[in-house]
Amino acid sequence: LNSIDNFFNNEIRFTPNNHQTSLLFMGIHASALTIAEAFIGKGGPEGYEWFIKTFVDGEADDTKFSLIAGSIHDWRNVLAHQWIGSIGHVIGYDYAMSLGWERRDEVLFINPKIYCEKYLQAFAAGGKIWKYDKLFSPEEMESIKERIVEKYQER
Repeated sequence: LNSIDNFFNNEIRFTPNNHQTSLLFMGIHASALTIAEAFIGKGGPEGYEWFIKTFVDGEADDTKFSLIAGSIHDWRNVLAHQWIGSIGHVIGYDYAMSLGWERRDEVLFINPKIYCEKYLQAFAAGGKIWKYDKLFSPEEMESIKERIVEKYQER
């Protein structure tokens, strides 16, 4: 977590103000999946949604990004792997709107700045991510440790 925060998040912090939106979505997604795979042993849509629900979601519905986690996951896959995909017709960005996300007709609009702020709040002093040990039993914490150690041993 310290490594992600001290290095990766230092780059992610610059993305919303510079409208580096693709990098913002890919960076947050990579961090989310790295952490979900370590903590719960799951990646893909399930791991991503768990991470967002556990550490990023705000109180208001428009900041509960887990409600649209499947769409964000699919969009990130298009950005990272293929660029052209049908989801590109139903996803939009709106940096000026006051909501984190909203549906307008058939299009899901996301405010990347709010999404990024919620993600980075998880890593702020006292943020949700630093309280991860309260989410897991001692046995689960041991399994997490083993999963992380295995990644190093596999290389």
